[in-house]
Parts: sequence; C-alpha cells; structure tokens
Amino acid sequence: MRAALILLAVSFALLLPLVARAQSSLDVPRYELGLQLNVAYLNGVSDWGGGLGGRFHYNFNEHLAFDSELLFRQNNVPAITPSNPTPVAGQTTGLFGVRAGERFENFGVFAHARGGFLHFGSAGGSSLLSQSTVPAFDIGMTLERYAGPAIFRFDVGEMIVPYGSATLFQSPLAPQIPPPGPLGTRANPTIEFGVAFRF
Repeated sequence: MRAALILLAVSFALLLPLVARAQSSLDVPRYELGLQLNVAYLNGVSDWGGGLGGRFHYNFNEHLAFDSELLFRQNNVPAITPSNPTPVAGQTTGLFGVRAGERFENFGVFAHARGGFLHFGSAGGSSLLSQSTVPAFDIGMTLERYAGPAIFRFDVGEMIVPYGSATLFQSPLAPQIPPPGPLGTRANPTIEFGVAFRF
C-alpha cells in the first residue's frame, strides 16, 4: 500500500507543471458527474462480474482532468468465514488519477492512469481474501460522445492488482481443493460504460 501511495504522489508531482499552465478560461465546464457500469474479470479470484458506481472529473483545461470513480460489485464466488460458510462477498473499488487527451466537436479521446484500492468484504464480515484491502492501479483509454451537457462514455483498460501475500479463502472452481498460495500481482481486463453531465 505504501508503494501505491508513493507512485500516486510522484504522478501528481510530475503533472503539476501542466496544471499550473492550464488556461483560466475553459471551452468545457470544469465539473463532470456521472454513473458507471463496470465489467471486469478478477484474475486470481476467477470471477467475472459487473459493478455500479459514480464518477467525478475536474477539468484543469481542455486536455487534462482529475479522474475519480467509486464502484461496488457483488462477487459471484462464495466466501468462507468461521461463523457462516456461504456468504457472498462484496467488492468496493476506488480509483483516483488523471485523464489526458483531445476533445473534438462531438467526441473526445483520452488516456487515463489511476491508483487506488480494492476492498473485499460484506456487512457480515465475509471476504474472499486473507487481506481485505489491496492496492490497485488502472491504465486505459476513454472514448466520449457529447450531446449538450450530457456525456456518453466508453472505457477499456487493465487494472493491475498487487495482492502480495494475500490468499483466497476458498478455490472458486473446486471448493474441496485447498486454495493456492499467495496471489502476487495480477492484471485484470476492464470495460466500462457510463453517462455523465457537465456543469
């Protein structure tokens, strides 16, 4: 987790000169607020799933923006706890970073890089992993279509999760087989669809 925070801090430090040179007048509104549908495969957990959440952008200028999102999904893989052997765990994803690219008349093309966390757990205390929160890094591309104040967004990317020494409580495909060792670092493909409004 410490390495994730250091990497995020260095990224922002490198981008500060760009932000400082941003023009005070924008052709686009500064704020964007929207909803996202996320589809991802969690490599290591072996679970396809979708999540819902919110997204917030702050545009420094026409080309550079602060990009953040918070998503929740329910994992399809049963989790084990001593008190209840069959609860279904939830997953919360928080990502914060930058988006840079080009806007045209009715559409935009951007690259994004974000850091954050994955948190596995539920109200009942169940979890898929021996460690409930792990860092996460997301890189990818964003395509946007503009219709007045509305934005229709499509994202494709790769979420890199350094699980480290965390292990699964249970093998999702064969519960009778003991889970594998430490998960290490895994790459996970992601696709997102969203709608947002500029103001």
